[in-house]
Amino acid sequence: MADPHKVESLLVADIGSVTTKVALVDVVNNQHRLLSLGVTATTTQASDTNVLAGVCDAIRQIQARTGRQLLTDDRQLITPEHSSLQGVDAFIATTSAAAPLRVAIVGLSRELSITSAQRAIHSAHAMTVATFALDESIGRWVPITVPPPPDSDSQTPRTVLEDPMVLAAETLARAQADAIVLVGGVDGGATAALYDLTNLVTAIVAARDEGARPPVIFAGNSAARAEVAQRIGQVTALRVVDNVRPTLDTENLLPLQHELEALYDEKKIKWLPGYTDLSNWTAMPIRSSAQAFQTAIRYLARRYGLRVMGVDLGASATSIVSVDGEQVQTILRADVGLGQHLANLLDRVPLERWLEWLPIEMADDEACAYWLNHTLYPRALPLTRPEMYLLQAAARVALASAAQDLATDECELLVLSGGMFASNSNLGALALVALDALQPYGVFSLAVDSFGLVPAWGALATLCPEAAASVLEHDGLATLGPVIALQSKNREGQLDARVRVQPSNSGPINLEVQHGSLELVPIVLGQKASLEVRLTGGASLPNAKRGVFQAQVEGGALGVVIDARGRPIVLPSDVEKRRTKIQQWYWDVGGEVGYA
Repeated sequence: MADPHKVESLLVADIGSVTTKVALVDVVNNQHRLLSLGVTATTTQASDTNVLAGVCDAIRQIQARTGRQLLTDDRQLITPEHSSLQGVDAFIATTSAAAPLRVAIVGLSRELSITSAQRAIHSAHAMTVATFALDESIGRWVPITVPPPPDSDSQTPRTVLEDPMVLAAETLARAQADAIVLVGGVDGGATAALYDLTNLVTAIVAARDEGARPPVIFAGNSAARAEVAQRIGQVTALRVVDNVRPTLDTENLLPLQHELEALYDEKKIKWLPGYTDLSNWTAMPIRSSAQAFQTAIRYLARRYGLRVMGVDLGASATSIVSVDGEQVQTILRADVGLGQHLANLLDRVPLERWLEWLPIEMADDEACAYWLNHTLYPRALPLTRPEMYLLQAAARVALASAAQDLATDECELLVLSGGMFASNSNLGALALVALDALQPYGVFSLAVDSFGLVPAWGALATLCPEAAASVLEHDGLATLGPVIALQSKNREGQLDARVRVQPSNSGPINLEVQHGSLELVPIVLGQKASLEVRLTGGASLPNAKRGVFQAQVEGGALGVVIDARGRPIVLPSDVEKRRTKIQQWYWDVGGEVGYA
């Protein structure tokens, strides 16, 4: 491994499912800074190429811009850096290009152990493809409609009763899972039913070819470990972790989450085409982008002493990390993104939830056609204003779906990352998407990952923390500004607050904020100001004393944002009024730029 004290120049790559980005970092005036960036399509599909080809294409862009030779003629990285400004001292990579783990869950209780296992899966790069809960099947034979045979005289279908255990075995076998999670029982509890499930899993696994048998992760009653190992260990690899539900009132998700992450690295990342060639460039393991993103958000929380929430909305997955001191909550939805999963999201989320965020009239089939087409061409950028509205409506649905079980009202810094937020000058619209989807409440700062590289900076922190700190602070994030998000019981148009902003070098700004409105206070980026919010009887803010909130703030690219739409945001039921209101919000935040 490169000595972090001697590392000055680095290439940092983030290989997504759609886009590959490579950044050149070097020392400028005794600080590590981002010098150049290369962006290209990720190469994983063609038989004559691999992820290394996309990385090399991005590096060649950097070479062309900087005049610095980084690759040899045979696509080898020049390292360490030569005295003639050739090469770099180190290379680091993260990736989300590998498909998520396909996981089946078998457990005793849908409401207890299976729900806990599902939460752990939603914190790892995995997706559930099948579940079986014993408490939903015991004593119940399932009616199944069987169509008549083609040569039968009768064309009337018949109903037969099937054993639910047999149906479960068939469902799990068809799922072709990469791993099976077996859960159930509290520690020290009864084991008989758990052994029945163990026999079911053993039979399912044994039916597959020996080389294709999925490993089983046991995260149930610790008293059953020895017997479970005896039965399953004879047919496939068994991994044992602490019980996800050690008592009826206690969850313990981290052991299963970490095991799933390790399995994802072993079965998915290391099998990416070109992984071996790319790993030869670095002594650091190639990390998943989600793990590296969590590292970056934890660093920001520790660095600034803030409660930080980070959102990474990608084409194939959505990560949300919330850090409050030593408390870290992670949600990783490998089935939610703005790429191939949009079609599945359309099946799960009612269409009206998508259409309600459009400020223009559009036929249902026209909107669905755009969203489905985007699953095929996720790199396509919106070229018209209607396309922008459609993509941003999809982003709202995706973010809201991923964050539905997460409290978003306790952060002091909200970081937005992912392809949609990177290299996008329409900052007002991006802020509106986040505020609409996550609906955070209180006073917090809003920042955007300008280049989509926060996961890469998280990986950089494992090698050279000082370099990661410098790049994050100076180049990694664009500050949109502080947000004042009010809670209110007032009606539309009623006064929520009187706001006074006193910039450090100009006169005061006074405004009355009505319920249902968005306001931008024009404070220059980096300019400090005193803020005073005097609330009316129906409005509230955390840390307000006797209805008055005071703070020192610093302007961002949008100035200071005041969101007086209440929580939850209630949209007008009338279609025309709703469209008019959403259009007004776009105008209020300056989100109508750059489109025909």
